[in-house]
Amino acid sequence: MEKWMAYSKIHELSRKGFSIAAISRKVGLSRNTVYKHLKKTPKEFHDWVLQTSRRKKKLDEYHEVILYWLKEHPDLTGAQVHDWLKEKFEGLLLEKVL
Repeated sequence: MEKWMAYSKIHELSRKGFSIAAISRKVGLSRNTVYKHLKKTPKEFHDWVLQTSRRKKKLDEYHEVILYWLKEHPDLTGAQVHDWLKEKFEGLLLEKVL
């Protein structure tokens, strides 16, 4: 829903005559993203939102173990989770995904 609110706000500000740079500042997105959203029809934007929500994430297969660690240690940082994943799953290539 947050993406739809940004999309609507971008189009509203554009109709009111705001520049791309001003829209970018107001909605907190890059100018390139504002341009892309302005070019998309509501149907295209809807399809894009659905596509991105179904995309497989790098950490999906570790979701359960990460949740378990966070329940056991609520003060665990992202860096610690990263280190634990590398220790527990040798060969796991993690960059900055946390």
